Amino acid sequence: MSVIIVLCAGILFLLFIIFNIIQYLLEHRKEATAKEGINLSGRENFHHELIRKIFHIILFFGIIALLVSAYEILMYLNAQYDFHIILDRYWGSLDGLNMCRLRSFDFGQGIIFMLFLLLTTIFTINEGARIGKWFYFPLRKLASFGIREKEKETVASYVYFAVGMLFAAIFLYPVPLFSVIGILCFADTAASLFGRRYGKHKLQFNRTKSWEGSAAGFIVCLIVTFLLVGFIWGLVASLVFFIIDSITPVLPISDNIGIPLAATSAYLLLSLLQIPMYSFLFSFL
Repeated sequence: MSVIIVLCAGILFLLFIIFNIIQYLLEHRKEATAKEGINLSGRENFHHELIRKIFHIILFFGIIALLVSAYEILMYLNAQYDFHIILDRYWGSLDGLNMCRLRSFDFGQGIIFMLFLLLTTIFTINEGARIGKWFYFPLRKLASFGIREKEKETVASYVYFAVGMLFAAIFLYPVPLFSVIGILCFADTAASLFGRRYGKHKLQFNRTKSWEGSAAGFIVCLIVTFLLVGFIWGLVASLVFFIIDSITPVLPISDNIGIPLAATSAYLLLSLLQIPMYSFLFSFL
C-alpha cells in the first residue's frame, strides 16, 4: 500500500509540474494582477447551498460504489486466477469491535484512506492556487463556483471535509466510516437546508443555527446511522452530531472536521466498551 501511495503522490507531483509549465507558456505575457472575475455575492441562499450539498451526496454513493466494485473485482480475480487474495478482512469486523487495537489497514479501509489522502492533497494544492495565486492548478476556477462568499479569502470547507474524513479513515472500519461520511453528506445537508428554509427559532447559544435545522439534522442522522451501524451506535452518533453542529461556528472549528473527529472518537469508545454495532445495509456480507 505504501508503494501505491508513493506512486500516486509522484504522479500528482509530475502533473502539477506539467500544468504549471503549460500555464506559464500560455499566459506569461498576461498581467500578474489579472483577477478571475467570478462573482461570489449572493451565495448564502438556499439554491446555492443545495447545489453544494448535492456533490456531497454524490461522493457518498460514489465511495460505496468504488468499494463494492473493487471487492467484486478482487473476488473475480481470486476465483478465476487463484491469486489467493485475502478478502476475509476487506470490510473489517461487521460488529465494529476491536477497532481500538493497533493494526494494519483492512483492504477496504485502505482504499478509502488513499482516496481521502489523494483528495486532501489535491484540495490543499487547489486552495493554494485559488487563494495565494502563487501557481496554477486546473481545478482552481472550477472550485470557485462551489465556495461561499465568506470563503473567498479563506480555506474552503471541502478541504476540512477531506481532512476530517482522512482522520476517520485511519481508525474506522469501512462500514462505520460510511456512517461518518453519511452524517456529513445527509444529516449536515438536512440541517443546513431545512434551517435555511424553515428555521425561525434560533438557538439561544448560537444565533446562526435554528432549532428546526438542528432537529432535522438529528432525525436524518439517526435514520442514516441506524441503517449503517444500528440503533445504539446511531443514537450516540446522532447526539454527537447535534452537539457539534449546534456549537459551530461559535467554537472556532469547522463542523466538517469537528463531526468526523467527535463521531470517530465516539465509535472507538463504543468499540472499546465492547458494545457491538449492527449494519442493516451490510448484513448480507
